[in-house]
Amino acid sequence: MIPKVVNIRVPIEPPPTHQSALRVLKNKKSGKMFVGKMSTSSAVKWKHAFMLALNKWTPEIPLSGSLRVTVNFAYPLLKKQIDEGKKRNNHGVMIIEAKITRPDCDNLVKSVLDALTDSNYIVDDSNVVSLSVSKYHHWKGPFVDVIITEANKNPWHGTELDTPLPPVI
Repeated sequence: MIPKVVNIRVPIEPPPTHQSALRVLKNKKSGKMFVGKMSTSSAVKWKHAFMLALNKWTPEIPLSGSLRVTVNFAYPLLKKQIDEGKKRNNHGVMIIEAKITRPDCDNLVKSVLDALTDSNYIVDDSNVVSLSVSKYHHWKGPFVDVIITEANKNPWHGTELDTPLPPVI
């Protein structure tokens, strides 16, 4: 059983791309080859920093069951966005603009889900049945927001997909 809503804001730069950190490595003891991440990679360093920040909020018992996870990545504003705001005389105005450049959302969220699992925040990322990811340039960036709720039992409730099919004759 999870609380109604778990909302975590970690003041950290969004992660580097998860995929680029994968390498073919060799186990020192057995000599077997495997695909993994070097301990010096930026993705591994980011994951450890994120897990350290999560320690403040990690529950005694990891969250389990059907989970809905929303992850919002906030990047700092670009210089041109700041300059544009100043031209409009909006020195104190909030600027939020979609980030349509790399890294891709799917690669970003893998690092967060792995960190949630490895820090025993959630039992396993296979418990996540609904996932929403967004990335923006934000006037308060950088940070990563993670929102976890219990998943809706019927995500199609109230839509045409919720109506029963006619009997087959």
